[in-house]
Amino acid sequence: MTVTLAADSGRLPEYPMELDSAQSQRVERLLAGTVISLHDHPIRLPDPLTAETWKLHSGQSADVFGGDAIVRSGLNVVLASALAEPDQRRLLSWAAAMRPQLLGPELSGAESLALAMRGEGSAVLLALEDLGSIGTDLVGIEELYRAGFRSAGLVYNTGNALGGGLGQSTDGGLTEPGRRAVAMLNDLHMLVDLSHVGDRTSIEAAALSTAPVVISHAGARSLWPSARMKPDDVLRAVADTGGVIGIEAAPGSTRVSADTTHDLDAVMAHVEYVAELVGVDHVGLGPDTFFGDHTQLYSAAGWSPQPVPGYERLALPDYVAGMENPAEAPRNAASWLVRRGWSDADIAKVLGANAARVLESVLR
Repeated sequence: MTVTLAADSGRLPEYPMELDSAQSQRVERLLAGTVISLHDHPIRLPDPLTAETWKLHSGQSADVFGGDAIVRSGLNVVLASALAEPDQRRLLSWAAAMRPQLLGPELSGAESLALAMRGEGSAVLLALEDLGSIGTDLVGIEELYRAGFRSAGLVYNTGNALGGGLGQSTDGGLTEPGRRAVAMLNDLHMLVDLSHVGDRTSIEAAALSTAPVVISHAGARSLWPSARMKPDDVLRAVADTGGVIGIEAAPGSTRVSADTTHDLDAVMAHVEYVAELVGVDHVGLGPDTFFGDHTQLYSAAGWSPQPVPGYERLALPDYVAGMENPAEAPRNAASWLVRRGWSDADIAKVLGANAARVLESVLR
């Protein structure tokens, strides 16, 4: 059976921004600058997406990168994440299959980044949701680095040998292997990502790191009481390293109320909140999107998003209007900020200048 893949454009109606001519010109100028996604899954999902098509795709097919749409979007750099995967061999195989699609010539992360910053193509750097696949064998981090990964989450929701995850009732903080893992990531010039990490472990990892750290895809818990969002002290801890918080748009994540739709307005409310809390120099975009039906992926793959206390029965939206895929997210974010009255300088920081500063500092 051949699995049909979702289109990388035109799958859903365009989000209506209703810009006037001057605003549209500002958006185009901004998109001609540095535009970076700190976290996306820029692959084409099966369409239709069912348990059967997902099983077939996962077992028989390599992921297909939506490269044409990325180039059209204005994105210079995308940190393309593997799905959470406990099997090291599968991660290494995924990287081997993706690298020819993503990177072209064999370049270091820094070399790809430098080319993209000069406007010479789009750099797509491989990233990891977490390091659960290595267990306590830190040699596995070096394997992942050699495979092309340049950013790594320490821990996924359920925690691992390195520290506590955001889904655990108790977060015991960084373990000794976790402390050594942070040091190794620093030494390898890999980005330390705290997106799925528990609060205590996040603060300890940020304090330990000798390089800026990131939350590549999350939002503010003060706006939405999900463990998947980050409390103010964690957001400040990341900013104190010189790092960046990428605001995500996975369905059901960056809400602001159970009574409102999860859409572009809700996502950008988290951008504004984080900018006000820690400064505009420490906020960016990490939409955490696919080309295809993200909401249906949860059902097809048998995954359950982290429940929100008091809102367990709140249904996921069919999609996040205005932030549905990796290609539309930066344009609509820029348009929203223009309409909101942000300055070009501050919009440029959110779109990519902040992330570029961190990537240029960390990658070698």
